[in-house]
Amino acid sequence: MENITIEPTKKSLEVECSPGYFKLSGNSILSDPRKFFKPIVEWVESYLKDPEKLTTVDLKLEYVDTASVQSVFDLMRMFKALQEKDKELVVNFYFEFDDPELLELGEIMEGRLGIKFNFIEYQ
Repeated sequence: MENITIEPTKKSLEVECSPGYFKLSGNSILSDPRKFFKPIVEWVESYLKDPEKLTTVDLKLEYVDTASVQSVFDLMRMFKALQEKDKELVVNFYFEFDDPELLELGEIMEGRLGIKFNFIEYQ
């Protein structure tokens, strides 16, 4: 399984996918989020067939448009399957101290998915 690394731009996320570790960081202001997220979804699907005992997901989002929020939510729903396979899933949700909307997004995702998030404030 090939790792995925996508360098960020002003409008697209930094992405890192490797066995046991998954990261989305930065801005997601995409005209076609499905196209951007397609290889990431395919990687996660493949990873979930033979996952590590522990998977850490770091979400350090700065701004995410509405269409991208759905794609991130769909990815997180995929990771929820790890809990059903008796694998450990750690989700770290980073937010800036002055961005209550982003924190609220994380709390909504946590509640809807039924996955425990670690909320980590940074400046």
